[in-house]
Amino acid sequence: MAPSLCDAQKQARNCGLDISRLEALLEAIEKNLIQRSLSEKYKIMALLAATGLYSADDLAEMFNHSQKNLNADFNKNLGSHLKDYLELDERVGITSLRRVLFKKGYFVDINDDELVRVLPTRYVHNSQLEEPSASDSIINVQS
Repeated sequence: MAPSLCDAQKQARNCGLDISRLEALLEAIEKNLIQRSLSEKYKIMALLAATGLYSADDLAEMFNHSQKNLNADFNKNLGSHLKDYLELDERVGITSLRRVLFKKGYFVDINDDELVRVLPTRYVHNSQLEEPSASDSIINVQS
């Protein structure tokens, strides 16, 4: 079952998307380019695609949509309008939407407190992954 618009907004907000700014963009596209309302389905898809958590296949399954046609349908119903409105040279699809929105400033900055809390643990984790194991040392000595 597809999530509601409210659920998709919460999820996208939790992933750093500036919801009000994206909604303003979609509204401008509706008024200035297509002169009709976008379906709620494609608004939800855009929000979920912007999280970066879902592939096109995941979204096709969620919306009971043909996996074969989802990318083309997304481009026809929303992606091509985003490309035109944002004056992009590249196609805007499900997998590229997050990157495009990030480049255009549709994501909020990470809270400094959050950054301070996450980075030290990430550093410790990464340094532990990079430490050579005892067996690596033996192999290097014997070589």
